Amino acid sequence: MLKHRSLVYEPLFVILYLISLLPSWLLHGIRKIVYWSVYKLATYRYDVVIQNLSRSFPEKDYRQIQAIARSFYLHFSELLVETLQLLSMSEKEHRQRIHLHNPEVLEHCHQQGRNIVILMGHYGNWECLNILPRYLSFDVYAVYKPTSSNFLNRLLYRIRSRFGIRLLTTGETARFMLSNRDQPNAYVFIADQSPAARPRYQTDFLHQPTGLFTGAEHLARSLDAVVLYASVRKRSTGNGWNVYFSLIAEEPADVESYEITKAFAWYLEHDIMHAPEYWLWTHRQWEREEH
Repeated sequence: MLKHRSLVYEPLFVILYLISLLPSWLLHGIRKIVYWSVYKLATYRYDVVIQNLSRSFPEKDYRQIQAIARSFYLHFSELLVETLQLLSMSEKEHRQRIHLHNPEVLEHCHQQGRNIVILMGHYGNWECLNILPRYLSFDVYAVYKPTSSNFLNRLLYRIRSRFGIRLLTTGETARFMLSNRDQPNAYVFIADQSPAARPRYQTDFLHQPTGLFTGAEHLARSLDAVVLYASVRKRSTGNGWNVYFSLIAEEPADVESYEITKAFAWYLEHDIMHAPEYWLWTHRQWEREEH
């Protein structure tokens, strides 16, 4: 079975890798095909997107909601192509497309012997932070939840680890972080996923009661880690992304319970309100809260 999976994976990987090498004008054409396929042909999770947008922006009429949905699918198709490009993109080209505005904040925390927990959402191009280790003098770990697709897991592993990020599954993260608490590292959590179990904390997020993942906050408290928010915003030129790091908590033990999670939600909501089309509206974020 493993041999069969490998025989399937390797040819597909080669095909995708070769596609990632295509010139930008051809990739632009592929992006248009992807957009037409997911938005016009397959209408990928269109009902979920419209429902999420309508509930999040009750002040907007249906035509405005449709316009945001169309912009989201344009971004979604571009995101898929950009992520594919990361298979072969050189470090030089990556640095030209991604501008980290204040990585010195992370270096300062590390020089003080502090662990760092970075919280971010499925906003902008979150995969672009795979370049982060090349800006820093210490290790960066990204926490991820494996998908049901072995092929997709292996593909994303290659993309995410190309520039030195080390990957931790959600199941092994707590043990690893606690065992290595005396070796200061940075840990990246995408924290806007709906909790698998009944949420321990709910807040009003985008006009809806929302259960939030609190594991990152608990680990930050256990490690006395500095907590930052990573904002990934589209450049005004439309080509590439700007990344900003904002302080959520310097001394997490001195902050009231769930205030870190609440602050993360506030920062993410602020980004979404700034440009809603860049959040991943296909997520069934509020599905569990309805049952």
